Amino acid sequence: MSTSETTLVCDIEVTNRAGIHTRVALMIFKTMESFSASASITNKNTGQTADCRSILELLSLGAACGDTVALAITGSDAETLQLEIQELFERNFYEDEAEETKG
Repeated sequence: MSTSETTLVCDIEVTNRAGIHTRVALMIFKTMESFSASASITNKNTGQTADCRSILELLSLGAACGDTVALAITGSDAETLQLEIQELFERNFYEDEAEETKG
């Protein structure tokens, strides 16, 4: 067993209006590209789990605004990845900023 492997689990509320949709799944996927850690998200309402390196699996979660998801990350860079993914959720995946640029 490697001592550098860390597993972190936290619950996050989906607060962006559209939930986990294509743009959000792509943002999570792209965030994963910079990390060696593995991550999954489980929709606590349905029990469905998705690998964060799969856009299709993320879309299949059906996580809507108000749902709670469990983020589980394993790897030597798990803490940094957790902070980045949590920030995406906390900033509503920059949904408000995207809408401002449309208008």
